[in-house]
Amino acid sequence: MVARDNLGLITLRAIPLFAETQNSTRTIDATWVDTPPVIDGDLTDSVWQHAQVANKFFRAKEGDIQLAQLNTQAKVLYDENALYIGVYCEEPDMNSLRETKTRRDSPVWQNDCIEVMLDTYYDRRNCYIFAVNTLGTQTDERVSNESVFDMSWDAKWEAKIKKYPNGWTAEFAIPFRALRFNRDDTIWGINFWRVRPVNSQSYSWARTAFFSRVSEFGNLTGLNLEKIKTEQKLGILPYGSYRAIENRPNDLDGGLDLILPISTRLTSNLTFNPDFSQLESDPTQINIASDRELSLPERRPFFREGAELFDLPLNLFYTRRVQEIDFGAKTAGTMGGANFSVVNTYGKMIDRYDADQKKQANLLAGRVNYNIGERTVIGAMGTHKHQADRDVGLLSLNGRFGLHRNWTATSQYAVDFVDGETHWAYYTAMEWLYQGWLANVRLEEIQDGFRPNEMGLEDEAFRRSRARVRYNYEFPEGNLVQLFQADTRHFHQINAQRLLRERRSEFRFNIDIGRFDLFTSGGFGVLREVGQLFDTKFIGSEIDYEAPWWHLAVGNRFGIRRDEFNRFTNFSAGVNLFGKLTADIDLDNFFWRTHQNTLIFRLRSNYQLTQKIGWLIFVERVDERLQGEISYNFNAIFDYEFTPESHFFFVFVDSLPGERAVFTKLAYLFESGFPDFRQFQ
Repeated sequence: MVARDNLGLITLRAIPLFAETQNSTRTIDATWVDTPPVIDGDLTDSVWQHAQVANKFFRAKEGDIQLAQLNTQAKVLYDENALYIGVYCEEPDMNSLRETKTRRDSPVWQNDCIEVMLDTYYDRRNCYIFAVNTLGTQTDERVSNESVFDMSWDAKWEAKIKKYPNGWTAEFAIPFRALRFNRDDTIWGINFWRVRPVNSQSYSWARTAFFSRVSEFGNLTGLNLEKIKTEQKLGILPYGSYRAIENRPNDLDGGLDLILPISTRLTSNLTFNPDFSQLESDPTQINIASDRELSLPERRPFFREGAELFDLPLNLFYTRRVQEIDFGAKTAGTMGGANFSVVNTYGKMIDRYDADQKKQANLLAGRVNYNIGERTVIGAMGTHKHQADRDVGLLSLNGRFGLHRNWTATSQYAVDFVDGETHWAYYTAMEWLYQGWLANVRLEEIQDGFRPNEMGLEDEAFRRSRARVRYNYEFPEGNLVQLFQADTRHFHQINAQRLLRERRSEFRFNIDIGRFDLFTSGGFGVLREVGQLFDTKFIGSEIDYEAPWWHLAVGNRFGIRRDEFNRFTNFSAGVNLFGKLTADIDLDNFFWRTHQNTLIFRLRSNYQLTQKIGWLIFVERVDERLQGEISYNFNAIFDYEFTPESHFFFVFVDSLPGERAVFTKLAYLFESGFPDFRQFQ
């Protein structure tokens, strides 16, 4: 009874004080506090009662703007050290909360969660995202140009959750030191985004239906950044590791990272002999429809800062090429309205043109984006790779043009310089989005001889065009049927000899009914393989069921390729027990008569003892049945997270083919006071 009364106190005193301008941009003031709130998830602290309230959230629905049926409220406080966010979420059925993510930086948006989005430069393009689900699991990321998501970014911040019989509350503390901003700014962009999986809906405080539409965020006013403590900390991150591999000498290693904060807008990193161990195995992927090299995620800390800037339509800087670094330096930040990142490494890289040998190389890469008008960004990137037997250079120009609220154009042109020759590649696209309708066309080409795989993803020469039309209809709240989506796509590609490589037309339908998600697709076309054109046809279906603490999905795809039957089947299931133990099982099978029969079993389990201590087990078995080859991989990882940058790891690995290994690593970030370089701000 006490808990219910406290929650009522929160809601009764939440007087709506936000304002809306003539262009429908909402505004909320940040309230200064001398004494910060206690971060425990409880919003009954007296300091919260004087804050303005952001309420009357919209249902994030493509088409008409509608107010959400459930009440969601947010408040903003700040002091000299941090920004404090308090959020109340009305929930009439607390037993319906979806809670399956327990490990930090997992996709908490698949659960009931609240996400705070901050456009600290008020450039209407880029933002930070801080999210927490109802288990208290935290995720942070950055968005660049309203379209690129970088989940590798990490920051040190706090969030706590408290549950009541008829709702739940979240409390955030986001240190200003974790953010880049201009202390002369008085307005930030802000949005609060709530995800409610029970009805497959999301609620947005800003008047927008699109999660990353930073240009439609509301305004956060009332910030006096002259009062903010901006003393930067010099970060010293040493590591020590010990590796024992069966039938090999034991290996004791160490290295050092230096984080050099120049101002609240610039950061530099130096690294000496960094440890680039991939502590978590990359799941095996079955490459069904393409011969292109598969892209694997980058998890190594040195490459994270500014990584989102290098994410371009033509992938020309693939950091997983860099295997071992002796020395590296990087600077990233914002100056004069431009976002930039410069990376220089010296060490061993994979040479795709010499049997994938590791060769000593110096790699220099630079990237800059410049904002024009309200939604337009133009940018450039240059890379240079030097090794003993050759030099390779590459230059790229790109742009993302906000022609209208509903029209966006994207383009990129690149040229390389190899052995005195130049070759080019380009990409151009146009997208229209309105009232549930989406249409886009893309055209891209890589000239014969263009070699992005020196530093980017491997690909052969082609000219490729794509077209897509999609209609999305979301039913009114309370309907059993929640969403219907129809999607049609066309793909056409020719090779370097201007011969047809592939032509494909595809149709997709999706419908959400309660907790069920039903998906079906089909298509037809032609594909050139072994020097011939073959007709291809396929049809597929998938059904997903999402319960509060478990999920189940089954999918099948059948088709004809090279005049032979093929089938891809997937089964996946997951469960969360006690809010701490998660387990996910996947079973994949690709069968193509005499060509391939691959069966993959995968288990991923995590026991989160506390939010900082976890035990992860990853097991994978790959059976190539036609060749009679079996491989497996087993990882057991104990992780103690002191801070997002400081960890203790203990890892046991067993693989076939391969050897057993034990690996332990301790990395701890030491920080000391650093002069406040306000002249650079």
